[in-house]
Amino acid sequence: MTRWWRRRAAEDGEGTGGQPPPGPNAQPPAGGPGHTRRLTGGHITITEVTEGRPEQEIARVELSAEEIHTMRARSAIDTLGAEHPDSLTAIRELAQVLVSLPGRGEEAVELYQHVARTHWTTLGDRHEETLRASAELADALHTTGQLSLAETAWRDTFRAQAETLGRDHPDALRSATRLAAVLEDLGRAPEAEPLARDVLERRTRQLGRDHPDVLSATNAHAASLLKCGRHEEAERALRALVPRLVDRYGPGHEKTIAARSNLGAVLVRLDRHAEAEEQIRAVVRSTEATLGPDHETTFTARNNLAAVLHAQERYEEAVPILRAILGGRVALHGDDHPITVATRDNLANVLIDVGHHAEAAELLDRCVRDYRRLHGPGHPRLRAAEERLTWLRSP
Repeated sequence: MTRWWRRRAAEDGEGTGGQPPPGPNAQPPAGGPGHTRRLTGGHITITEVTEGRPEQEIARVELSAEEIHTMRARSAIDTLGAEHPDSLTAIRELAQVLVSLPGRGEEAVELYQHVARTHWTTLGDRHEETLRASAELADALHTTGQLSLAETAWRDTFRAQAETLGRDHPDALRSATRLAAVLEDLGRAPEAEPLARDVLERRTRQLGRDHPDVLSATNAHAASLLKCGRHEEAERALRALVPRLVDRYGPGHEKTIAARSNLGAVLVRLDRHAEAEEQIRAVVRSTEATLGPDHETTFTARNNLAAVLHAQERYEEAVPILRAILGGRVALHGDDHPITVATRDNLANVLIDVGHHAEAAELLDRCVRDYRRLHGPGHPRLRAAEERLTWLRSP
């Protein structure tokens, strides 16, 4: 007799607002969505069971996270129906896998929408499971670059959580942080900063100055200050924060690197270029060693290096860095994602300065169409790109 079974997948824990200046913007690390755990794959083992003998493994088929969670979701739906609680759990886990895969974000959003609608209908709009599904949907919309929809989803989720759980509840504070991140990505940093500051103040009252959540909130607020153009305030906050992070996590930890990257971006904006370059090159080395060359935090650090090189008129050094970042972000996020669009804009600006006007115009033409799609008419990023494109094409 031969028996099949499926092993359970392992589960592991876990541009600035306003009109951009010419050249690449120094960027704080993306403040967008994250997931609390990463779902991994597994395998199918085929064994032979013979009476009077021990089981013997015949073959093992490795499965990716996508394959194993697709099988689970299909099996649950076929057996229990698409609205059964167990099916909804399987669908959510499949969505968690798909949202992290290039080109699969739209499918993940559709799955999250199904889960959220079902909970809304069966449990009500204020039930714990409904609120959790709404937050996951908002996160997926942000991850896939659907910023206007993400803003609406996070506002609705935050309002419901604040009314149901209280304004100081951790879930409400997380939603406020995510809403602020979306507003920053929409170029509306002055709206985001009060939210980030309120989260920091509430977490500090609840948890104390050195709690990990307070340290993260401090960095998020400093990044918001940077995006608002309040550079001196941001520098003071980050100068105080970085030693605390080093003491708690060490110099190579991702949270320490993120704060140091923000500090480098502030120094670029303060025109302290030599100090900024030293800080940012150290961040690039750390991110490449700890996170790898194709991690978003590494791309952000390298973008900031390009920004400080551009500020020093070292344009020929900045161009290949930005070309590599653009290729990496296309592979990681897709061709139309907002962070990819911003990188294309940065590259176009530097190409103007090195005299490659035809290529710059081609890139800016794409940016104009993308900014119009992402932000609508009249947005500062759209106007800035249109003005540069008109200048390039003028006789």
